[in-house]
Amino acid sequence: MTDLLDDLDGLRRRIPLEGKGSRGLAVVGSKVYVAHYFSDNLCAVNLRPGAEDAVRTLPLGTKPKLTRARRGQMLFNDATLCFHGWQSCASCHPDGRTDGLNWDLLNDGTANTKNTRSLLLAHKTPPAMSTGVRPSAEVAVRAGLQHILFTDVRERDAAAIDAYLKSLEPVPSPHLLAGGGLSPSAERGSRLFFSERIGCATCHPAPLYTDLRTYDVGSRGPEDYRDAFDTPTLIEVWRTAPYMHGGRYTSVTALIAEGKHGARHGCVANLTAQQLNDLAEFVLSQ
Repeated sequence: MTDLLDDLDGLRRRIPLEGKGSRGLAVVGSKVYVAHYFSDNLCAVNLRPGAEDAVRTLPLGTKPKLTRARRGQMLFNDATLCFHGWQSCASCHPDGRTDGLNWDLLNDGTANTKNTRSLLLAHKTPPAMSTGVRPSAEVAVRAGLQHILFTDVRERDAAAIDAYLKSLEPVPSPHLLAGGGLSPSAERGSRLFFSERIGCATCHPAPLYTDLRTYDVGSRGPEDYRDAFDTPTLIEVWRTAPYMHGGRYTSVTALIAEGKHGARHGCVANLTAQQLNDLAEFVLSQ
């Protein structure tokens, strides 16, 4: 095996480039053009032997101002922040949202996996984490750096990540009409959602669609250590499936019908199939 590796010596050449993480390659003749995350330029690599301009940097335009939020976005996507350099905040929270997977983290013990939560509006909807174990998103950011990325927390970096997450804006739901309004089904669902009989708005009041409290809604699983869980915002719920802290429901309809979500604080058991669809349509329009 050693002889085989020796035979490969000289067949591969490492060329250092600016930027972190190549995101695209384009080969044109003897040159390779490489795009990197957050570098605002292209690297042109000349593959001809002995080329004097082996690597050239080509700016893509005026370099944007490095605001605190942009720096935070760069840190959020930077795996070198991690102790072993193999994961970043964005590994589980692409674009600050969710990867749709369950993870066993050190926030609230071990062997009790939780579905990744979107970080959109996290700083406006305390407490943080599914079990509400962090009193605020600011605390959660610093705890994540320490206990998930296993890095020394520098307040300047944590504050920049806070600024990035605070800058995130909701994306309009694809369930809305072309002009941004509710569909007829969602309009009917809205009346159900805000009715006293159904009671959804009791825990999910507008405009953030959360009352910032924790409740026992009968969702405790065999691995969980507690009964009560944080009430999440419903903003962008259309893109955060699967649902509940264990990710056990693949759709809002299944969450209400099979999970009987809302039964402890309202009356969803007698909804017709049409009413159930209308209610889900309204929720998915947020």
